[in-house]
Amino acid sequence: MLRTSTNAPLFAEESAAFLWGLPLPETPTMVDTLVPQGSGRRTGNGVRRIVRPAVGPCVQIGGFTVTGKIQPAVELALRYDLPWAVAVMDRALNAVRLPAERRANPVGKPEIATYIESLPTARARRKATRVLDFANGLAMLPGESLSRVHMAARGFEAPELQYEVHDSDGHAATVDFYWKASGIVGEFDGLTKYLKPEYLQGRTASQVVIDEKIREDRIRSTGRHVVRWLWETAVSPAALERCLRAAGVPQNATPLVF
Repeated sequence: MLRTSTNAPLFAEESAAFLWGLPLPETPTMVDTLVPQGSGRRTGNGVRRIVRPAVGPCVQIGGFTVTGKIQPAVELALRYDLPWAVAVMDRALNAVRLPAERRANPVGKPEIATYIESLPTARARRKATRVLDFANGLAMLPGESLSRVHMAARGFEAPELQYEVHDSDGHAATVDFYWKASGIVGEFDGLTKYLKPEYLQGRTASQVVIDEKIREDRIRSTGRHVVRWLWETAVSPAALERCLRAAGVPQNATPLVF
């Protein structure tokens, strides 16, 4: 596309989100770009041309010009259903740079709320605000965000996120979810930490498994119960409900409707 463009394209929506390192439910089949009103450029050849101005300064990422992080985060919050909308917004708010992430550059809720106020319709403002209100910058991975939305939709008590567990030797672990009243730790297990070099950090997959076992033993030694689940469970509300109910997670909250 760059070779065939007279002017450098301005990447937006899913394309900008990809370049920013925001999570996407699947690899995009189209390249999203912004074009000015009356440009005469049409969508085609794998490029979706969107007539919309960029809001705020654009940036360069790897030689590509992209919209600022807030714009694609809000655009995808409007395009996606609530679980994936929250996954995108959680990551935009998260200040921790993951090993595989391109850029951190977290933004705050007030900045995003200001952007949302500029949206053209009340319906868009309501939906984006709902996503922002539920989003939490403590969520680390998409599987955690999806799990959290499905927990709320099935009426589970809201957990604490990124809770620090200490044992007699000091800091034992920072866990994904913690239900304090019942002493239950929840861990979403993304397989990337067993497979990708940037997560392995010089260890073999076997060593990662051993390290995880030691970590979990330390958590259990404090009297807490640990429940773990994989991606297949995180994306299935029914499977996640069965998993959490079997572990004894309180299910006494008003279900989130979306």
